[in-house]
Amino acid sequence: MTSRKHYLEDYFAKGAKFHGHLSPGLAIGIFMVDLAQEILGPRELVDVVVETKLCLPDAVQIMTPCTYGNGWMRVKDWGKFALTLHDKQRLDGVRVYLNMEKVKDYPHLYQWHLRLDQVETEEVVSEIMEAERAIFSWQKVRVKLPPKEKVPVSICPSCGEAHTASDGRLCLRCGGKDDYYEVETS
Repeated sequence: MTSRKHYLEDYFAKGAKFHGHLSPGLAIGIFMVDLAQEILGPRELVDVVVETKLCLPDAVQIMTPCTYGNGWMRVKDWGKFALTLHDKQRLDGVRVYLNMEKVKDYPHLYQWHLRLDQVETEEVVSEIMEAERAIFSWQKVRVKLPPKEKVPVSICPSCGEAHTASDGRLCLRCGGKDDYYEVETS
């Protein structure tokens, strides 16, 4: 085991517990976050933007203070295995991404990522462990995100629950715009 993998061993264990198992996406994410942290260097306050909602956010949450819940991680659901770790105040950062040209050297990973064929998860994870950082590229970037604002809240006159005021007078559920559950009556 290389020294890098040995250093990351605890993150693989914590990640598997947090995520439910050591998925290929989580393993990629752990190596990706580690590389971004090394390139950016020590910073007092960082934020991160991830470009997929799959697996990668979990790696970020176990390796950094950035979580979806505290608002230090923003998720762009672009379906790309990429992340940008950046300084909160200076807005300079590094974007690390899965480079598909480099991934071609790892056939199980390539097939898994492009969903070309069924491959065993263990084979894919094994190739990721072998590749470590060899499957990534990175860019220095300047982040152009609007500052985070406190969003006004309203009380829905229909259900009495607080909701984001910009949704309108009624919450999205009562307004019929988003309804994922129905109340059972007994």
